[in-house]
Amino acid sequence: MFRNLAFEVFLILSIVLLVFSMMPIIELKYHSDLYETIETYNMYCLGNDKELLNEVDVKDTYMWNMATYLYDYDTVQGYLFGKDEPSTRALKEENENEKKEGFDYKELKEDDLYLAKIYRYYHDRSGFFIIYMIILFISSFGIYLFASSLGDLKMCMSGDVGNNANITEYFRYYLYGFVLYILLFATFFGIISKKITEIYKRNDTETYEYIMLMKELDIILKENKITEADNKAIIDILKKHSKSKINDIRYIAIYNKDAMYELAVAQKAKSISITDKSDTTDIDESNTYTYKNTEDKLIRLKNINRLEYYNSEEAKNKVKGKVADIFRFIYAYLFFLIVPIYLLSVSLKGNYIYLLFTLILIIVFTISVYNIYNTLQ
Repeated sequence: MFRNLAFEVFLILSIVLLVFSMMPIIELKYHSDLYETIETYNMYCLGNDKELLNEVDVKDTYMWNMATYLYDYDTVQGYLFGKDEPSTRALKEENENEKKEGFDYKELKEDDLYLAKIYRYYHDRSGFFIIYMIILFISSFGIYLFASSLGDLKMCMSGDVGNNANITEYFRYYLYGFVLYILLFATFFGIISKKITEIYKRNDTETYEYIMLMKELDIILKENKITEADNKAIIDILKKHSKSKINDIRYIAIYNKDAMYELAVAQKAKSISITDKSDTTDIDESNTYTYKNTEDKLIRLKNINRLEYYNSEEAKNKVKGKVADIFRFIYAYLFFLIVPIYLLSVSLKGNYIYLLFTLILIIVFTISVYNIYNTLQ
């Protein structure tokens, strides 16, 4: 049966934790493909009619589903500027659409990615494996330094109880290989983490700009401040193009050509009206252009004109391309899995039935955890 139970348990745990580490990458690709397939089915079901496709609710679009999967939608409003909050980004940075009127939200930096669910998810899952490997290495190094005899490891290290090989030398080579294995994993972990951050960058994809605009519209719709003329104009447009639930942006057919045009016109009319009323060119934009909301957030819908672009093939392909770049690193995980599987097969030697049974259990357990997690989500 098992030749070295402790060693084999360590290897099995390594395989399980490695599988957990690669799950966020697999899930990211799975969701991207799923939402792309949904859009493809929509095209077939609606006869590829552009007019009908424009009537699809926000919740059925690729960008909405991917953006809400990438970000914590319930907390993104924390990145909206306060109306009276001073910010050079809000009031001075040039915006490609509206001259010098800036952004309504804070910049998402690499060292502040608490909104980035996939980034956190990958780090949390991989962190268990990294910590486990470090603890295992420290334990092994301690055995190498302080164990009075390594003779009990002869069977595991040399494969033959009667072999008089220098077990200490074998163990030293094992530690060298262990260090190399950890360094390689840490290197790929860093590269994959860097690749994941790119999906959140404005210059690579515009998912952040999109989700913040959706949050702005959602706040205006849910707070329903129809006593404010500007808010009422936006709310009326959104409700006009809603087929069912009118208090949530995901149920609006916002990519309808008429809806996009009317929203852009309403936002532009607000700006023109305020400019005409001002006797000076020095306008306090944070107060005058803001749509009324309970928490006094700086909501100005400055990128409303990019609604059509956000749902364009170009914008979607940027996201799909980044997901594909991240998923390519799944092959690196195959290498990291081969090492413990190979060692496990050597340790088990002729007892491959135990290896096969163990792998089946790992797969079943992993799939069960995955399904339970998604159900709870």
